[in-house]
Amino acid sequence: MKLHLTPYEYPELIPEGSIQTFELEMVPYPDHRRRRILCWLPADYDGVKRFPVIYLHDGQGVFECNDGRNKLQADRAVTMLRGEGFSAIVVGIDTSEDRGAELTPPYPRNTEVEVNGHKIPLIPEPSTTDIYADFVVNTLKPLIDENFLTLPEPENTCIGGISAGGSASFYMILRNPEVFGRALVCSPGFPMFHHDQFMEIIDSYDFDRLKDHRIAFFNGDQGIDVTSVDYVLEVYRIFKKHGLGRRQCMFMFDSRQIHNEAAWAKYLPELLHYLFAADNGEKGNFTD
Repeated sequence: MKLHLTPYEYPELIPEGSIQTFELEMVPYPDHRRRRILCWLPADYDGVKRFPVIYLHDGQGVFECNDGRNKLQADRAVTMLRGEGFSAIVVGIDTSEDRGAELTPPYPRNTEVEVNGHKIPLIPEPSTTDIYADFVVNTLKPLIDENFLTLPEPENTCIGGISAGGSASFYMILRNPEVFGRALVCSPGFPMFHHDQFMEIIDSYDFDRLKDHRIAFFNGDQGIDVTSVDYVLEVYRIFKKHGLGRRQCMFMFDSRQIHNEAAWAKYLPELLHYLFAADNGEKGNFTD
């Protein structure tokens, strides 16, 4: 299917490359919901060369616009790596009105989370992450591969996100390792899940499915990020226990950072370097 592409409404805020947008029905959702998709093409997209693709949740927070809020600036992160021979297409998937249902995987849930000594009750929504994942895998990715010059293999396909989007990205690479060979998992909402049951599920995963994959975890330790850092570290250690080496799994930690786009944007170039570079085991702030 040929996509009807529309130029991004804020081109003056994109230093290099260009963004095209389009709307898409989110098959297989039964309510026929539609979603805006943003597709950034790098400056060296010349109609001949093919590129890896980075799929990011919360598309309205990926690129600069005029709403005054910090953005992930994924286009600038990719551009910064050009000197290392890396370039990629970035696809942002706009946030749903029921973001919590779409991006919180169907792991056993907690009923509350503690933040700075205060217990906050959680009201879990039924998860639709499997439907959302099917949309990305079976509807969106084939259309991106059909309409743009991509490298469609798993090793050239990254799924990434922050907060609940980090949880969804983690779940999707485990669920569909035949599609996603790279995952960016920043400050994920793991505290939403019942600790013991969640860790048991991860520990029982068939890690042979990830032997050629790479996962980059990042977490701060201020504000709400305090709640997720221990979860992420424990998951990272489970991965290491099951044989994922330095080139397959990393955990980047900065105790000064809070839960926002400015913190994640600061480290995004290094995280992307880890996920795609040939020397990914030699650079980066790694925790063993």
